Amino acid sequence: MTVSADVRRSWLLTPVSRSERVATAPSAGADVIVLDLAEFVAETDKPSARESLRECLVPAKSTGAEVFVQIDPELMLADLSAAVWPGLDGIVASRAETPEQVHAIDAIISDLESRRGMLPGSVELVLSLETARGNHNGFEVTTASSRTWGLSLGRADLVMDLRPEPSGEIHLMQYLMQRLVTLAAATGTVPLGAWWRFPDRGLLATPANTLAAAQRGRSIGFKGSFCVVDDQVPSLNAGFTPSESEVAVAHDLCEVYASATASGVCTVVSVDERVLTPDIVQQAANTVAWADACSARDRIKAAAVEGIPIPVS
Repeated sequence: MTVSADVRRSWLLTPVSRSERVATAPSAGADVIVLDLAEFVAETDKPSARESLRECLVPAKSTGAEVFVQIDPELMLADLSAAVWPGLDGIVASRAETPEQVHAIDAIISDLESRRGMLPGSVELVLSLETARGNHNGFEVTTASSRTWGLSLGRADLVMDLRPEPSGEIHLMQYLMQRLVTLAAATGTVPLGAWWRFPDRGLLATPANTLAAAQRGRSIGFKGSFCVVDDQVPSLNAGFTPSESEVAVAHDLCEVYASATASGVCTVVSVDERVLTPDIVQQAANTVAWADACSARDRIKAAAVEGIPIPVS
């Protein structure tokens, strides 16, 4: 049994230089553990973090999580050489800005896959558009590599480029979130993010505020989000999973529509003053399918905890 890797709701950023964080990360229940070399690792600690990275890959997957590594594009050769080994699922490229940068990352990964006995193209990419330049070049950056699976925004770096508003929110942040969702749809990639509200920025948000941010994010099209604290993981998993009531309503809509259109005479149905069109019913079907996929992902992680590993496809 396998489950689609499209279900990646919670991305737990874990500094490789913090051995205690690396040790506890698998027990948090994240869909993805992101071993970080770029954002939370001091410059002086990066050489030793790279040396220890390979031995972290397999243990990080012990409870059913996938493992990505976050790299610094300015140090891409050193970071990728340390990261791309059997067991790696993907790379998060921070501060992605140009197609040339992404081409270079892709080429290095391809070379390492070949030399280290990995399937060609097996390492996926998530690009973090953390600067004004990266967002401006978004389409070209996203389509520069066939490896690109997902996109995210980096709020901390964006505030330096785009300045905060008097409310404390980042200037144009709501526009950039909607634009990222549109960009992902146009390029066939997956948008990652949550709709945090001031003063939360994700770093120290409470579980309750994380849940609310995830639910708001899912409502505009995001499929998952990054976090840095273990107790935020359950909130992200829950917030990006349709509730039981949502699934029940969606399932009922699909059944009513299927029954009403079984004769093939009409495709638009009115139910309790609500007009059901094929597009609305497709959205309901997508909700049911996504909920089923989330349940499958949770079963896989539970099985892995019991020592019954199930591959993710």
